[in-house]
Amino acid sequence: MNAWVEKCASSSQGGLRRRLWIAARRRLAIAIPALVLTACSSAAPPPPSDHLNQRQPVESGSETGMERFKNDIERLTKVRFDDVDALNEQLHTHLGEPTRQGLRDERTAERGNLGGLEIQNITLRSPADDPTHATLVFEVAPPSIALGEIIWEESAMYPPHPDAPDSRPYWSAQVNSAKVVLGLSLDHKTLTYVSISQR
Repeated sequence: MNAWVEKCASSSQGGLRRRLWIAARRRLAIAIPALVLTACSSAAPPPPSDHLNQRQPVESGSETGMERFKNDIERLTKVRFDDVDALNEQLHTHLGEPTRQGLRDERTAERGNLGGLEIQNITLRSPADDPTHATLVFEVAPPSIALGEIIWEESAMYPPHPDAPDSRPYWSAQVNSAKVVLGLSLDHKTLTYVSISQR
């Protein structure tokens, strides 16, 4: 009788051990992947900072930016300024209908693009009786480019006029048949406006 009781007790202890072992293995099978996932997610790189997504200015003296701008200015000087459709295409804008300002006509547009730069406050002025002799003026919106060197051979830099408080330095050059003026900020580098006159 005692032997049978001992055998039953031994059998029930073995079954209990086996059930405990199976339960422990199941818990480990769930716990290990969870630990791995937690470790991986904590090691993931942080989301990009907002300041990295902000628009960066064109690098100062960037050859690519400078060349593109220079080439587009040269193309623009070859366009007849009385051909408004061609101007609109070059400037990626739409110049409005002419309005009479004294003895000249004036067309304007708010925004456009030239040489990869955003431009604004675009104005085309011409004598009312001769639209071919026109002047195109526009501002360059920031970020701009820095003009650290001569772009065209026949160009000269002019400092601010000492008697004019609002005067700014500028480059002046003859490009094809047009006079090109590149206005600078007070740092003598950053491009702020462009004026192109056809005579």
